[in-house]
Amino acid sequence: MWKNNTDNNEDGTIVVAILSGDVERFNLLLNKYGGLVFSIVRRRVPVGMVDSVAQDVFIRAFKALDGYTDDNRFGSWLARIAVRTCCDYWREHKRHDARRLDPGDTDCHCALLEHAGGCASVEQAVALARRQDAEAAVNMVLRQLSAEDRTLVESIYFDDMKLKDVAAALGWSLVKTKVRAMRARRTMRKILESIGDF
Repeated sequence: MWKNNTDNNEDGTIVVAILSGDVERFNLLLNKYGGLVFSIVRRRVPVGMVDSVAQDVFIRAFKALDGYTDDNRFGSWLARIAVRTCCDYWREHKRHDARRLDPGDTDCHCALLEHAGGCASVEQAVALARRQDAEAAVNMVLRQLSAEDRTLVESIYFDDMKLKDVAAALGWSLVKTKVRAMRARRTMRKILESIGDF
């Protein structure tokens, strides 16, 4: 992802200019890192909320620019803000019923029916339905985790982040991250066992 420190020096220069009053230069950072932020957010929040949460990431980043230092890569710094913002999204929405359908669930079921109708054999349709059932089970389990544990699990298992990177993104020690990961796996296992057939 990173070729050399030239990008980092360039980003630092842009940040200094923004902090000096040239706020229009923030658009350069938006254009450069928009894809990174959207890819992080898209994997962590419901489809209908991606734009809103990504906007929150950039607002938080803009407000926190005075805390950015050149010894950090801007992309890594921004990625940590994105992960924390997604975590905050789930913390805020945890109050809602975990069993309600996400806005995208109906679309997923319609897409499943369309794909199943196009399957060449019954076996293909059954395999498609099983995959859909597995995805629904994973999403149901994730909705029952705390916002922090959900973010931790998604970062480790869906994004293949290293534990030290997850710890940095969440502002935790490496030991706390390892313990929370172990507890989250145990909680997920109990949830799946309570459903049955696992």
